[in-house]
Amino acid sequence: MNLDEKLRRINEEKERLAAEEAAVRAEAAAEIERIDAEIASLEERKSQLEAFLGIDDGSGRAGHGQVMQLCLRALAEYPGGLNSSQIKDLIAADNPSMKLSSVPATLSRLASQGKVRRDEQGRYLLA
Repeated sequence: MNLDEKLRRINEEKERLAAEEAAVRAEAAAEIERIDAEIASLEERKSQLEAFLGIDDGSGRAGHGQVMQLCLRALAEYPGGLNSSQIKDLIAADNPSMKLSSVPATLSRLASQGKVRRDEQGRYLLA
């Protein structure tokens, strides 16, 4: 086997591995979406049961996914980007009783999912 043949085989293997990785990543992203949908469905069912039983959760805690949606909405309104404090302040202005301590973690998760990106000044922007 000559050098050209070895290089060709190495390149073929690289392409195969890249395609396999892309497929695994797509499958993982789809699984996350399914889990998020299931959690949202369970949260909705929990809210319905609490309403039926007369249980009032006055904690001001945001439901699963609510902070994420509010972060994405804030970033959509400011295409130039915002830092986490600015996003938290915007959300708090419209939702004064909501606990927003999870905004930085939510933004980090959105960045790892590729839904937002962070620039060199620390601002988050929609991806």
